This record gives sequence, structure tokens and C-alpha cells, in this order.
Amino acid sequence: MKRIAVIDRDRCKAPEKCDYMCMKVCPVQKNNLKIFNILQDKKPSIDESLCIGCGICVKKCPFNAIIIINLTKEPDERPVFQYGPNTFRLYRLPIIKEGKVIGIIGRNGMGKSTAINIIAGLLKPNFGDFSKKYDDKEIIREFRGSELQSYFEKLYSNKVIISYKPQNITQIKNMLKEKTVRELLSKVINNLDEISKKFEIENILGRKIGDLSGGELQKVLYIFSVYKDHNLLLIDEVTNYLDIYERLRILNNLNEIKEKDTILIIDHDLLFLDSISDIIHIVYGVQKAYGAFSYPVGAKEGINNYLNGFIKRENLKIRDKPIRLDVKSYTDIKFGKNIIEWENVIVNLDSFRLEVNPGYIRENEIIGVLGRNGIGKSTFVKTLAGEIKYEGNISKNLTISYKPQFYDFSNYNITVDQFLKGFNEKYKEDYKEYLSMLNISDLLDREVNTLSGGELQTVYTFGTLIKDADLYLIDEPFANSDIEQRLVLSKFIRDIIKIKGKACLVVDHDLIFLNWVSDRILVFTGEPGKYGKALGIYENKEGLNIFLKQLDITMRTDEETKRPKINKQNSRLDLIQKQKGIYFE
Repeated sequence: MKRIAVIDRDRCKAPEKCDYMCMKVCPVQKNNLKIFNILQDKKPSIDESLCIGCGICVKKCPFNAIIIINLTKEPDERPVFQYGPNTFRLYRLPIIKEGKVIGIIGRNGMGKSTAINIIAGLLKPNFGDFSKKYDDKEIIREFRGSELQSYFEKLYSNKVIISYKPQNITQIKNMLKEKTVRELLSKVINNLDEISKKFEIENILGRKIGDLSGGELQKVLYIFSVYKDHNLLLIDEVTNYLDIYERLRILNNLNEIKEKDTILIIDHDLLFLDSISDIIHIVYGVQKAYGAFSYPVGAKEGINNYLNGFIKRENLKIRDKPIRLDVKSYTDIKFGKNIIEWENVIVNLDSFRLEVNPGYIRENEIIGVLGRNGIGKSTFVKTLAGEIKYEGNISKNLTISYKPQFYDFSNYNITVDQFLKGFNEKYKEDYKEYLSMLNISDLLDREVNTLSGGELQTVYTFGTLIKDADLYLIDEPFANSDIEQRLVLSKFIRDIIKIKGKACLVVDHDLIFLNWVSDRILVFTGEPGKYGKALGIYENKEGLNIFLKQLDITMRTDEETKRPKINKQNSRLDLIQKQKGIYFE
């Protein structure tokens, strides 16, 4: 049995705060077999060939810095890439098929972005030998006999022209902050006025990149990537910060160009990935330890295999349980009295006006909020939170806990533990099982400003819900999170609200998980930046029908996994549903 040993160099505090406890308790080391070595940075390393997988060092490490994985079925090949001794390693790469859209789905921390950097030529494979630098010919030789041999031959002879939309758009924002949108896009687009109208960015052409919102920057970088000269388009997480309308706009644009383009795309939005991909690679493994790419399969089969947790072609189980999107928890709990009510609410902010039809939220109830960006969803949440002045009536005899959509923790030099104690001093005792379920336990000694986007969303949502309150307002909790994390976060939200008997309002753009977490749905309509209206709160199916009709798209439920799917525009199913007036079936 092969073993993988990983030591997190950031978490390991040897030798300053630990006198190599892992070495002292290791039974192999005690028997005078040198399994542990001290590297130049004074951190320990583990010889995986001598490790017996007992796990004693894992349990005894005071900083939870060690992971030992016993692989029951190891990947056929040696790693394509490994960062260093006892660090993350990646097995296999996605296959680049010309003229196809290759979708990649998998958890964060399993090497998707590492793989796309190798495909882009920004990182070179080392095949697990991190002490050696392979030249182009050696790399091509390692892939001989496979489709990747041909790809790397073209890549290293400069016959592959790559356009790459990276995952970390914040880094690009800082690099280009003084450039205007027009200056950036003019480099790759001649008919900029025409394209800007197509994507509705005319009003931001004169603004600096550093002043753009997350959604605006995401759209600008997508446009730059698509119109830059290329024969391979790499897109890493394009749906973050974008509302469903903008996601559909990009989806339609990709459908326009896909027949004459080769596209590789990573994303966590199942609706988006399912609608655009020709083939799917599933990435499986253990987060921050190792990742492996499955062999390619058709889009429907790939996403269904991922949700089921079983890759049929490889006879490989990647998860203990399937992800069920048709079964909600606590559906038997009855709603109680109204916790908050509102009527005749009007908000005027400079040139923007929001009108809200009467509504209420009851005990044990979670209300999902649907609508485009810029039509008042976050404005309404802030109004309920008491941050914005309004006309009309809102019952206010209650305490509120609020997670905003945007926040800046760059100057927060406090640990996650200190941050969470600000919400609830006894959170470790009261919410012990959820700390483990949400993978927050391993983050407690990390500083808040070092967390990834998905980790920060989870921590802030957790903190908001452990605070004692009557009404919980959560704005975009699923952004930057992978599918499993969205599911456990949805379960946590439902658990807390139903167990406490409180009320909650959740704003998000992921239709699948917003539908899963919500008991009813509040639908917004309007014109971005000018006018918004909250139409009312509806039962989920009715609310989704009203919302999807605004977008002129139809959705159906997959028979096998019960997941929603977008019908292709003007397809037979699309036209039949529209004729019946059923936009969500």
C-alpha cells in the first residue's frame, strides 16, 4: 500500500515552538530507522517509503500540521507535479481535445489551478522529482504515447497560443489598478464600442481597474481573455461575483465561439458547467495533500458521477455519500409566528430607487433572495440590518446578525479563533461538531487575512450564525466555495435556523443551492443601477418560475440525480416548457 505524507510548512512550528514531537513519538524512528529528516528550513520531512501509516505523529503534532494518507488504490502513474518534500502532488492532467469545451469539476485544494498552470506553460511538470528541472524534450518524452505528448510538443514549440483568465482576480486588480477599462481592452479589441454594448460595460470604460467591483472586474477579464488572440482558451472560475443574468450572457457567448475554439474551463456552478461542457474531468483526492484527474467522460455522465461520488469508468468511489439535491433537512418543522414584517418600504439612494412589496419571515423559516446585481438585493438586506434609511414600516423589535456581501479583512491581524469569539465566546463548546463538519477546526490558529476566499466565506457565515439573534441576514455565502462546501454550508444554515427556531434571509446567485437551502423565495426585478422592486415572497417553484421567465430560460430536473439543468435555448424541451408557461419543471 502506498502512503502519502504531507507536512504543512505554514502550520508546522518546529523548532521554535515544538521540539520535533513527531520524531519523538514515531515507532519507526525509535527503532533507529531514519524516517524523519531535518531540512534546510529546519522543518521535518518524512520518508514515505519507510512510513507504516500508524498515524501517531498526526495525533501528537500540537499544530495539526501532518497528514498521512493510506492509498487503497493509487493512481497508475507517478505524480505529474509535486511542490517539494511532503507537499501536495498532482496525478494526471486534463486531456486537451481540439474544438471541444473541457470542463473540470472538483473540490478546492486538489490541484485544478496547478493543472491549468501546467497546461498554460506557467509551471513545468517535475514528475515528483522536485529536485530536478525537466527540459522540454524530457517532458514530452514522459508523455509519449498519450494525447498530451502532442499537446506539449505544440506548446513548447510555440504553436499553442494561450489566453488565460486566472482564478485570482484580486491579484490582477492590484497589478492593473491604475489602468482604465478602456486602456486594457483596447489592447485586444478594435471595435470596443460595439463589444462594450454587447456586454453592457459602456458605463465603466473610463473607470480604473482598481475601482471595479468583483463582478465588473470578472466580466472585464473574461472579455479580455476571449478577444485576445488565442487557439486555446483557459478559464479558471469565471462565475464568482456574477449574477445569473451575467452567467447566462457568458454562457451564450461561449456557445457562439465554441465551434471554432478549444476551451478548458474550471467552475463550481453545476448549471454553468453542464450547459457549456462537451467532456468533463473529475478531480478527486485529499485536499491540500494530493489530487488526481479522472479520465474524460461526457458532460452529463461526468457531473452525475461527481454528484453520486462514484466514477463508473474507473470503478472508483470518491466520496462516502452521494450529494442529494432533492432531499432537504427539517422539512417537517412547522413555521411559527412572524419574526419580521415590512410594508410600503421605499429606499432612495442618489439615482437609485428600491420599492419593496409587503412581506414577512416566520420562525423556522429561511428566505432565499433572487435577482440581478444592482437591483437592490443587498440594499434591502442593509435596510433590514438598520444600515440604510427608508420610508415605510419594518417591525424592528428584534436582534439581527448580518454577514455583508463585501468585506475587507486585509488589515485584520487576528486569528480565526479570536474573530469567532467576537460572535460567541463559547462557540467551541456549543458548535463543536460544526467546526469539524465545515473544516474550520484546522483554521482556528490562522490569521483571518491569510484565508482563501472560500475559507473566509465559510468562517464569516459560521460566525454570523453562532451569534445570538432573532434574524440572520447572509449575503452571498457560497461565493468562492466548492460544491461540497456549498452543501455543508447549506446544511449548517438549515440546522441552526431550524434548531434555534429563528429566521434567516440568504442572498446568492447559485440557483441550485439557493433553492436547496430556502423554504420560500423573494424575487427581485428592475433595471441595474436605476430601479429595483421586490415583487414578493413565493413558494420555491413559483418563485423560480417568475425569475426564470424574466431571463427567458427554462430548466428541468435530471432524472438520475434530481439536479436542475438548463434547457438549450430554442431546443424542443425549451419550447415545450415555454408553451406551457412552465420555466422550472
